[in-house]
Amino acid sequence: ILYIKKLYRQSLQLNPLFLLACPYCGAKGACKKRGSYERSLAAFPDGKPEVLRLKIPRVQCPCGKSHALLPDFIVPYFSYSLPMILMLLSDYFHRRLTVRGICEKYMASPPLIYRLKKQFLLHKKQWLGALRDMELSPPDFTEELLTSFYARFQNAFLRLATYSFLQSHKNPANCSRPRLGPADTCPFCHNL
Repeated sequence: ILYIKKLYRQSLQLNPLFLLACPYCGAKGACKKRGSYERSLAAFPDGKPEVLRLKIPRVQCPCGKSHALLPDFIVPYFSYSLPMILMLLSDYFHRRLTVRGICEKYMASPPLIYRLKKQFLLHKKQWLGALRDMELSPPDFTEELLTSFYARFQNAFLRLATYSFLQSHKNPANCSRPRLGPADTCPFCHNL
């Protein structure tokens, strides 16, 4: 739990308000603090699932839209942390556990596992392209994400796709915004 909370604090410190760009109007550095909300997040510290309560800051742009500042390990509209999802999928793709075993270990349902698998394979192909996707197996790609600094990957995927890796609900703000360069993108700004 301390690891997730430390990552959370670091991500908020690394993304000051003056660098944020509104996904609706593109205004940079114009967001102002506008309270916060509590969010539950399932994580997997010490080999067992736990539910954390995080305080998510909100900002508002002069255009009137408000946004939540989500760190890279939180998948928008999901209650599972990205590391936990990747561990779940790693167990699935490596066949270390049966689906029932995965359900018990991660407090997940079979439909959730299959939905995550489908979304993972779709986003893997989108990220790697068709040829590289055929070369790199799902278990290998999962391990690559678990062992590398996934924050850099998550930010790059957001710039490419205009939504977060494994996000199934397409945010209208992210889908309508133009694809911007790395300096102009706000990887932690997801409209609610």
